[in-house]
Amino acid sequence: MAAPGAGADGAALQPYQVLRAGRQAGAGGAARAAAPAAAAAAPAPAPRGRGRGRGRGEGAAAAGSASEPDEDESESDSEADAAGFDTEPRRRGRRGRGRGRGRGRGGARGPRQMELPEHVSRMVGHANLLYASNKYQEAADLLREVIRQVPNLADPYHTLGALHEVLGAPRDALNFYIIAAHMTKNDVGLWVKLAVMSTEQGFTRQAIYCWSKVLARRRDDFDARFARAQLFAAVGEPWRAREQYGRLLSASPGHPEVVKAFVALLHEAGQLSRAVDVLEAQLSNHHARCDLTHINMLCDLYMALGQYDHAVAIINRSELVFCRDEPLPIDLRVRRGACHAHLGNAAAARADLAELLALPVVDDDGESYTDLYLLVVSEAARVGQHALALPFAQRLMGAPAGTLEAPEQWALVAGVAVAAGRRDAAVEMYEGRLEALPLQDERYIACALALAQLHADGGDAPAARVLLEHLDEALAAHALALPEGRKQQLAHLVTKASLQLALGQREAFAASLAPQFAELLEQAEANAALVAAANKAAASGAVPRELVRALKRCKMFARAGGRKGGDPDGDAEAGSVFAGYASRDRRRPHIVAADAAAEALLRRARAAGVRGADTGAEESDDGSGAAPGSGGGGDLPAELAALAAAAAADQEDLPDLTRDPQLYSCFVELVHVLMDLGQAEQATALLARAQAVAAAGLAGRDPSWWGPSAAGKKKKGQRAGTPGPGDGNASDWGGGGGGGGGGGPPGAAAQREEAKLLREGLRLLAAEVAFRQGRAEEAMRLLKSVLPRWPSSWRAWSLYLNITGRLGRTQHWMKSVASLRAKHPDSLPLQVLAAHADVASGEHAAGIQGYAAALMRLPDEPLLLLCLGAAQIDVALGRGARDRNTALLRGFAALHSYARHRGPGAEAETAYNLGRAAHAVGLLHVAVAHYERVLALADAAAARGAAADGAADALRGLGLADGEQQPQRGEQEQQQKQQQEQQQQQQDMELDAPAGEPPAAQPAAQPAAQLRALARGLVREAAHNLALIYRGSGATELARRVLVTYLTV
Repeated sequence: MAAPGAGADGAALQPYQVLRAGRQAGAGGAARAAAPAAAAAAPAPAPRGRGRGRGRGEGAAAAGSASEPDEDESESDSEADAAGFDTEPRRRGRRGRGRGRGRGRGGARGPRQMELPEHVSRMVGHANLLYASNKYQEAADLLREVIRQVPNLADPYHTLGALHEVLGAPRDALNFYIIAAHMTKNDVGLWVKLAVMSTEQGFTRQAIYCWSKVLARRRDDFDARFARAQLFAAVGEPWRAREQYGRLLSASPGHPEVVKAFVALLHEAGQLSRAVDVLEAQLSNHHARCDLTHINMLCDLYMALGQYDHAVAIINRSELVFCRDEPLPIDLRVRRGACHAHLGNAAAARADLAELLALPVVDDDGESYTDLYLLVVSEAARVGQHALALPFAQRLMGAPAGTLEAPEQWALVAGVAVAAGRRDAAVEMYEGRLEALPLQDERYIACALALAQLHADGGDAPAARVLLEHLDEALAAHALALPEGRKQQLAHLVTKASLQLALGQREAFAASLAPQFAELLEQAEANAALVAAANKAAASGAVPRELVRALKRCKMFARAGGRKGGDPDGDAEAGSVFAGYASRDRRRPHIVAADAAAEALLRRARAAGVRGADTGAEESDDGSGAAPGSGGGGDLPAELAALAAAAAADQEDLPDLTRDPQLYSCFVELVHVLMDLGQAEQATALLARAQAVAAAGLAGRDPSWWGPSAAGKKKKGQRAGTPGPGDGNASDWGGGGGGGGGGGPPGAAAQREEAKLLREGLRLLAAEVAFRQGRAEEAMRLLKSVLPRWPSSWRAWSLYLNITGRLGRTQHWMKSVASLRAKHPDSLPLQVLAAHADVASGEHAAGIQGYAAALMRLPDEPLLLLCLGAAQIDVALGRGARDRNTALLRGFAALHSYARHRGPGAEAETAYNLGRAAHAVGLLHVAVAHYERVLALADAAAARGAAADGAADALRGLGLADGEQQPQRGEQEQQQKQQQEQQQQQQDMELDAPAGEPPAAQPAAQPAAQLRALARGLVREAAHNLALIYRGSGATELARRVLVTYLTV
């Protein structure tokens, strides 16, 4: 697609070709086309102006009037500083004073021509003849001699640039050309050539500088401004690019290529609504300059904003306007089909998408339609139409190698196949990918984990275990490539461990994650110690404040990859001939001195071996809190050594346990699993270290720091008590493992609040661990600090009741509930506990009202229905009951509703509770039926167990492989037991959010041992009550038989 002014007319192409070309070229197509276009433009003579009275000879370089400052010239100077060029120092004159104010009105003077000696002129001419005769080496030697004698002459530099360009040395040619351009500043054509060459060689900022020189002399040069705007976007300065695009649209309203580039920039910045406004204005005011690429972009924006009806309408209108004699392009047809799918028009969606199925994913000419196939799959899956997306997903699965390369794309296609009932196709696709990928590929572990997850979800646990064991072996042998970042590595390991836990491999889960969390917490403690020591040294006043700020700036620039326009290692801009030359330094003298001192201190610290990873995390014996490893700085004072250690430490961006919910929940699971496996000491140690890291993060927070900025000034309009930039806290020194974080942007407030809640969750977890270890008093002390902040946590209040029950403080919890209930009237757990307290104190009416109000919010909770039924029956059995029959009817209705919601899996429990209620009321025939049902269920369970044991004995008697069959059965029973325990941990040991709703009303699975003990107790209770009924009715023989059968030890 041609750039503006390139000579090619976009309207001459067919709309389909324009659309396909725009889709293939991508965002960088216009940027690559604009530079050759600008290079081909004929250099126009620089307009003459009056000058600004700064001195003689400056009027020829002015491009504007005397009263209007030249913005492009100032931008050129700023870019010169960024690229490392030495611009000509400005002559400062006083406006309105001095003799030169009115000079030059009749025309600006040009630069004086240099009078060359005769022999130098002959040398230059002879060198040009040698160059024309292709004797390049002799011409180069002669031109260098000319430069040695007359270094201020531009012609030999220009000729040397052309010579090296012919010899295939573009870097040297660029260097000579740019010297010549600075000597002849008004040669606009040479600046254009330099801008193009700089862009081709990767000197982006140098290219911006050259385009700024062009615009300083030709302010209306459209191609130069357009190319510079694209380069601004390429170097990460979108605000300057948007400004340039705005000036281009003001100069040429409705220019199609400028609108496309501007909209693409707004889309990358997330300003979708503004991008829509720009395109809609283009269609309304400049419809003759629109093409189908504008329609395609507008349709994508409408779809991103969820305005699918607008997208369908604009495509239908464009089909009538742009495609009268030819079909609608496949891009727009597919988008219209996806919009119809969102709008529920299945027939229209299939009609539009059928044309894409007639095309291969990659045709014989190399044309790829992968993006359109992925668009259909993602949009159809988003609205749940997996049957519609399945044919496209199957085409992608069978696409040639190299079509789908990203694990995210694999997951999307596999998810559609599984949802459509083709799990086998997804498994086959992942197996093929796994066979094709080597172990050294970073995508191997993601592919293997996804395949194991598919096997586990499909019930093929052995295949999933085989994959996980293969991954463990590869990790142990260091043959598996992991992502470079610590966060990505830990995310893969957490996913693998979670799969092991889901498969019942609790020992493997603990063995794989415990060392990872121990290492993570150790690094976080070391970082927290470095940060604490640095903050203490900064607050002591022993180090000048400017030096502290300079060290923080060094740390910030190290994170950002160096100063803008500086000379970082490996920077492509460092290859320019002017890199490192005396550039203008706009910093104040005291800032320059502080930065130089900080850099010298860091070099000295690094030379002495002061590293964050090499320093210990322990404080000194005298409790001074000096920086770890402060003695490694030679004769540096303790405060300076602490600051240097924090600034010079290469602290990796560690995952934050208190800011990552997935990592946090996995840590909670690990602590519970370690407790269940009898490794209480390891669990307690991990939990204590996690709490120490969280506490260090809170203690290291400094409210005067607003973010990782080194500017020491307050923002305009900032209040005195609000955080300000540049005074220091943990984030200054890169202490990512400490959590905390002081101030920050407005969006960081929610993150800090969430981190604080997770730290309180660690305290709640510590209370649970202490309670399980029998330390009830310590558990109560930890829990009291959590309950006021977590009034809606079912888990916290359940633990509180367990602790008070063990301590025997039944009256204490009633008072706590009453006081907190007044503070948090919307808390559902407190409402239920208040109802329990009312019933326990004899206030049944208030308790029934509380249960009824709770049922309005949780209508399907079996526990609330059981409590309501029991309270109603207690009211009916009381002495002062007014309407006994109505209370009984309500009570039994609630109990039967409770039995229905509990389901068939808890039939014995519900039968016993119904029988006990009927027994208390005096409906003995109803109670006998329910008790006998409990005993019948127990007999059936015993019969099933005996049959299983008999089958095992029969297999042994037949001489079958006892070492093969029986262990397999035992392994299956152990896996079932572990899965039940895991479900119990997920439901009973899950941390609730402070203001979240309680878990879903499902019967919590319990470990097998607890279930068996509960079943035995339930059967004995039912047998005892049934025997009492039999004995009371005179059937002593039946009572004796029941007692002998079920209550004999």
